[in-house]
Amino acid sequence: MALPDTTERDVPDTTDHDLYGPAAEFYDLLAAPAWARLGPLLRRALDRVDPGHGPLLDIGAGTGLSTEAAADAVPGAQLLAVEPSAGMRIALSTRLACRPELASRVTVTAGTVNDARLPPRLCAAVALGVVGHLGPAERAALWRLLSERLAPGAPAVVDVLDRTAPPTRAPLRLATRRVGALDYESWSEGADDGWTLTYRVRDGETVVREHAVPLPWSGIGIDDLAEEAGAAGLVCTPLGPDFAVLRSTTTREELS
Repeated sequence: MALPDTTERDVPDTTDHDLYGPAAEFYDLLAAPAWARLGPLLRRALDRVDPGHGPLLDIGAGTGLSTEAAADAVPGAQLLAVEPSAGMRIALSTRLACRPELASRVTVTAGTVNDARLPPRLCAAVALGVVGHLGPAERAALWRLLSERLAPGAPAVVDVLDRTAPPTRAPLRLATRRVGALDYESWSEGADDGWTLTYRVRDGETVVREHAVPLPWSGIGIDDLAEEAGAAGLVCTPLGPDFAVLRSTTTREELS
């Protein structure tokens, strides 16, 4: 995960790696239970962020739930939303179209953080639903990037696997919602290397549509996160068994 340069490059082709594309249609409809917990944690983590230090980076912005929550938590901030999934970006663009005042503050990058042109300083960063998709070398590069770019004391908000309650191997219903005459459901089923999210649309007892989305995810937990981030000069403060804030204690001069 090398730092981006300022040279011209081709538009990244992410179509072959669109893990979340099949989930985009259902994501916001069924995200309320998860965001009832994540939203307050994110607002707490971003409390007192100074937007004068630079933009706020949202890595893996998805449909924009985290982008919108971060923008509301830090009203004066410009935001850089990075998302590789074309399906998720459609939902993100729709969210921005419905909130013109948000659209004026959010710049969207199609790709990964490698494809984003980052400023020298960031007032904060958010990476929810991201870390488990990265290998050890990619995570190390991400921690270094955050350590170099975050303003002194600025937070990076991340989530990892909750080792106290890992994904169950038995199918577990996460959420359900009635939309018109149909019922939408999301289910999770764990495996050694991640889990599978399954979305079902029911008409009464009849399943009229079903999409299974395999999601590879590493088993990194809070303790591993703290150790890895610490090697890059980031201090880890857990706000939950799977949710933490990283802050830099290292200057750019010390890293060079």
